[in-house]
Amino acid sequence: MDNNNFNDMGNGFESSYSNQSNMNNYNGQPFVPPAYNGPSDPLRPAYADGGEDPVSVGEWIIVFLISMIPCINIIMVFVWAFSKNEKASKSNYFKASLIMAAVIVGLSFVFGFFGAMLQ
Repeated sequence: MDNNNFNDMGNGFESSYSNQSNMNNYNGQPFVPPAYNGPSDPLRPAYADGGEDPVSVGEWIIVFLISMIPCINIIMVFVWAFSKNEKASKSNYFKASLIMAAVIVGLSFVFGFFGAMLQ
């Protein structure tokens, strides 16, 4: 058996590999990789395209310091959650915090009620 016969018979790898790399399996069209345009300006952050600025580290430090003050922290959670002047990310964080607190309080009442009934 010479090389030509061996290549004609093939081991299945060469012919199937070349077909897959040049053709799509479903319609026989040549494979064209999708074009990547890349960022329009890599030095400009994504939020600069009309979105709002992110909450800075300094703002979060102030939030954490205010959150340490008793009674004021509960009031400020509602202010930060429902104020129109707050950034959307900070507002959404405090809305989620209020929802989770409500779920925890609700589950505590439900389990406390059923626990009292069992005694």
